[in-house]
Amino acid sequence: MRTKYGKTIVASVVVLVGIIVGVMLINYVKAEPMDTYHSSWHLIRETADEDGATLAVVYNLTTEGNFANKDTSTVLNGGAFRIVSDSAGIAKRGEGYSPGGAWIFALCAKNYNDVDDVFSFNIFGWSKTNGMLQNILEGSCVIGTQAVIVYPDGGDALGELVSETSVAYDDAGGAEDNYFTVTNAAFADVVVGMQAYVTGTNVTSGYYQVTVKTDSNNIKIAVTATDDNTDSTVQINPSFWIDTINVDETTKWPSVAVYNSGDDEVANIVVDVTGLEWIQFVIYEADAATNEEAGDVTVYGRRY
Repeated sequence: MRTKYGKTIVASVVVLVGIIVGVMLINYVKAEPMDTYHSSWHLIRETADEDGATLAVVYNLTTEGNFANKDTSTVLNGGAFRIVSDSAGIAKRGEGYSPGGAWIFALCAKNYNDVDDVFSFNIFGWSKTNGMLQNILEGSCVIGTQAVIVYPDGGDALGELVSETSVAYDDAGGAEDNYFTVTNAAFADVVVGMQAYVTGTNVTSGYYQVTVKTDSNNIKIAVTATDDNTDSTVQINPSFWIDTINVDETTKWPSVAVYNSGDDEVANIVVDVTGLEWIQFVIYEADAATNEEAGDVTVYGRRY
């Protein structure tokens, strides 16, 4: 009898262990991978000028702090980004979602006035449809000079408005008289104050500011040069990555980290988004339309 019961107990234990191992294997297959090195960048905020002159213009936290007042626009129209969960049934395994954990964000913008242009921002988040608006982080960004050669979503950013070769350069004397001339109206969208990257014979390569625009074919750029040429390359208003993020407060959210390069390279913000379904970057104090600081700010993010 003892042997019979002993065999029964052993068999039962083996079956139980098998069930446990099977459940563990199923959960392991479905589990979110620990390695997020290959996480793709997502467009968090479409390229656009500021959302308002001040934060209060966009959100009045006294009267607009609940989910019902969240911007319902899509990301492509300036709205919030939804961090979809696996339970939504629309996310691929290991990509495009985060049921918890950190996301990393990078910002870029166009430089309209001078090197080191700035703009202000807030990061807001919501949990589900009954969530209050969480003011996660606020501060300002400084544009570096690492050009956004290719956006993470594939669009060419360097020379987006102008990328011209064989531009004629007239070194008429002082920097205020230096003309760059084209014959195809390539300078039609150029605005005084934009940054131009200029190279060419007799010209010291670098970023310079557009000082005068006389028409679609003629602009002045205060370059350092020694003589005329007909082989200049002029790339105007490329986008640059933010290299410095100045944070006003770091106590608004449990886990926030800012990593600055300070060397004209890419700065990043890391936020623990556990419990959040929506993230929105609100941009203000950056109005390129009136030649005020930066313009066309874009935000990207990925699982971290």
